[in-house]
Amino acid sequence: MILSYIKSGLFSSLLLGFLLFSGVATGQEVVSFRLPDLQGRLQDIAQYRGKWLVVNFWATWCGPCVAEIPELNAFAVRRKQQANVIGIAFEKTPVGEIRRFVEQFNITYPILVIGEEPLVPLEPLKGLPSTFLLSPRGEYLHAHVGPVTAEQLERLLDQFAGDFSN
Repeated sequence: MILSYIKSGLFSSLLLGFLLFSGVATGQEVVSFRLPDLQGRLQDIAQYRGKWLVVNFWATWCGPCVAEIPELNAFAVRRKQQANVIGIAFEKTPVGEIRRFVEQFNITYPILVIGEEPLVPLEPLKGLPSTFLLSPRGEYLHAHVGPVTAEQLERLLDQFAGDFSN
């Protein structure tokens, strides 16, 4: 019986329809969270919608994280019309110490402080630093573990921006 369905093409059509429907039903997940900034004000990630967003998880004690700060600053300046960068301090260091660190290393993009709840779908992290690209609609598109350069971020942004314009 099944063999006759396969031969008639009905089974293939049903399978193809199921696969196409499954692909349509699974879209990119929109990221939504609120975290405090270094002044203790709660910031909503939705305020960054309308531009691409680079979300960078880092820590003051993480050498590769510190090494990529100038790259993130450079990207934020070069692509400020298209994208925003935010850093999330992924540590339980007192906020005053994080604030001094940010000033010492001249971090020019906003810094938020990690909370108690995991930021799904971004967490759990696979390591530090971890950098995520979100679409202008807030959709989680890409993750990178390890330090990034401004050039890597620009290529990534250009790639996804090209995909979104099609």
